Amino acid sequence: MDKSRIATKHLRWLLELTGLPTAAGREERVIDWICAWARRRKKVVLRRDRYGNIELRQRLRAARQRPLYFTAHMDHPAFVVKDVAESRRLIAEFRGGVRESYFQRSKVLLHRSRGQPQRGTVRCHAGGAADTEFPMWQIHFARPVKAAPGDLLTWDIGPPTVRGGRLHAPACDDLAGVAAAVCAFDVLLSAKHPPRIDVRLLLTRAEEVGFIGAIAAARSGAIPARARLVTLENSKSFAESPIGAGPIVRVGDRTTTFDPDLTYRIGCLANGLARREPTFRWQRRLMPGGTCETTALQAHGYAATCLCLPLGNYHNMNESTGRIGAETISLADFRDLVRLLVQVASGLDEASQVSSIRKRLDDHFARRRAVLSRRS
Repeated sequence: MDKSRIATKHLRWLLELTGLPTAAGREERVIDWICAWARRRKKVVLRRDRYGNIELRQRLRAARQRPLYFTAHMDHPAFVVKDVAESRRLIAEFRGGVRESYFQRSKVLLHRSRGQPQRGTVRCHAGGAADTEFPMWQIHFARPVKAAPGDLLTWDIGPPTVRGGRLHAPACDDLAGVAAAVCAFDVLLSAKHPPRIDVRLLLTRAEEVGFIGAIAAARSGAIPARARLVTLENSKSFAESPIGAGPIVRVGDRTTTFDPDLTYRIGCLANGLARREPTFRWQRRLMPGGTCETTALQAHGYAATCLCLPLGNYHNMNESTGRIGAETISLADFRDLVRLLVQVASGLDEASQVSSIRKRLDDHFARRRAVLSRRS
């Protein structure tokens, strides 16, 4: 398949995924998309753990070395219906981090399992509830609605669109990360000479309420102890980490710094890719806008680091207007993230492409240790 057809296919997947309604604990539409994608590929094995996290792996010919996971979360900040107060008013809790000033009078869409979404408006706080720690909001509708507890409401932003080389979508965070993982996996599955490394995808649930799916996967033993994990994220862009300057090798988040050797190796691979392919761009940054799953995975003893896309309107908060808006990423950044993931899969365990920090320092010491001699 030629590169233009691959690019078209991958863009279609990105648009489809970033337009799916999803929320912490209500990721069914994303899960259905992933399951349908996997069923169409004989080389892919899909497994769900008891918490609903998804693992995709290749049907391997033989046992291989330490697995490498590309992991992304399938949820995004959104509302979940708690109670239907009357035919035109319901109570919903909000699962995720959005500042209170963005809620009142904002437009939302009610999604049910069937039928078209119905438009409503966030009116006011609805107080607390004994069975939830999330903020509650009243949602009003112009016409009667047939909602039920557990139904999903998202911001009324419109479908994903591409303008000026950027994607504007309801949920880049982290469905663009899911899309990047799937696209890279697709490239690896179709490679004439696939990498020897055992590459897997781990797609988690409920990240937006505290990495609950990732913690569950780590605590349950679903991830092999010697696995290495590369978390994919969309992280708030700052002046020093602009959209369009390439995907970011994230050395840390607001809470911790990440596995130094794994981060270093991926940086070396990105450097090598940039030397060979001048169109490839990348950044290396500490992204302090939030805490990501990498911190949770490291806390449970795993070697983990993060690659992220610089994101505009983080969690749909347009700080220029003070209103809810579409999240934005650069399509060039997305394509380069997929390229980097393929390079990581191909070169991470290849000594000819990258060595550990310890190996580099030991070689350096061997060459120059004579300077410590008394006769030097």
